[in-house]
Amino acid sequence: MEHPGSGVQQVLSCLLEQDEAITRPAIASAHGLSRPTVFSAVRRLETLGLVREAGQSTGRPGRSPVLYEMAPGAGLLGCVDVGGSNVRVAVTDVRGRILAELREATRPGGGRIVTQVARLLRRARRSVDGAGDLTLVAVSVPGVVGPDGRTMHYASNIDQPAPFDLATPLQDRLGAPVVLENNVNLAAIGERWQGVARELTTFAVVAVGAGIGAGIMHEGVLIRGAHGAAGEVAFLPPDGERRRVDVAAHDEAGGLSLLQSARARPGWVGRPPDSVHEIFERASVGETNAVALVEEECARVAAIVASVCAVVDPETVILTGGVGGNDRLIAEVGRLTEQLAVFPPPVVRSALGDRASLIGAIRLAATTAGADLLGAVTG
Repeated sequence: MEHPGSGVQQVLSCLLEQDEAITRPAIASAHGLSRPTVFSAVRRLETLGLVREAGQSTGRPGRSPVLYEMAPGAGLLGCVDVGGSNVRVAVTDVRGRILAELREATRPGGGRIVTQVARLLRRARRSVDGAGDLTLVAVSVPGVVGPDGRTMHYASNIDQPAPFDLATPLQDRLGAPVVLENNVNLAAIGERWQGVARELTTFAVVAVGAGIGAGIMHEGVLIRGAHGAAGEVAFLPPDGERRRVDVAAHDEAGGLSLLQSARARPGWVGRPPDSVHEIFERASVGETNAVALVEEECARVAAIVASVCAVVDPETVILTGGVGGNDRLIAEVGRLTEQLAVFPPPVVRSALGDRASLIGAIRLAATTAGADLLGAVTG
């Protein structure tokens, strides 16, 4: 005998995962539920304002069954990616379908980030017709998220190396619960959801941008560590030396450090490069200094990838970021990893590029909001 509460939960779970509207018979078939159970569950969810009719199924003879989908009143989600260069925000429905998206240059510093994120989310929400208040906000941050889930550590890429409670002031401004997660962890979640890792269970995303970090999935579970610092590969001791990393310094393999090295190196043909992209461009035409810098960068990233391989043994390593997405770096890191790792995995490009962390934040927001709804209808 089917438990009524179980039927409501299964129907709601099904609708939360649907990209398109679905009929009651299709829900019954997918979950092995009786049609009366599905009918009763859908009716209850409609009464709660969580589900609505979305037209009728077409293309079949006979009576057309009614289609159902999640209602706008089920929730409106704010999704944020705070990067060293840009802040991206999206407003989505409860399933993670994007309704509005904005981006602007990052204004570094914890307090300024709070103000910027709150302003951008309000602006994005106002652009959605008939939008109500946000029900949940998920934020991707370029630092370690502590065990309290609220404090951001070591975010030197946005000039915030000291611990900073980002969640509480943002929650106060927006009037909605705030969930924080590390940006590369969310890139891994995004790749598993919509990217090249959809068929993978154990893999690593290595993001090389202004800094460097890794997001690691093991058997389908994100590895965060006891302090939230799993994947902080910028803290790997160089050349086996034992030292405490200067958290205010730029990551050794990141783009900011690469630019510093370029500016400090004498003997350029003309002026030193102004960007990492220019370093790779000048290396492509054989400029000696640029070639040396690119080779050094590839060696550093390959050493990090090989270190991840020794600990996690991933099926695939995905490279992303403003530096990590470079074709030459991907190819060379793959070649060097074959020499360094006992079981070298394929080294591939991210399918989501610079939107990977935002896509991951959307997935985090949707799964968190969905779990809250499932708990509410059966509580």
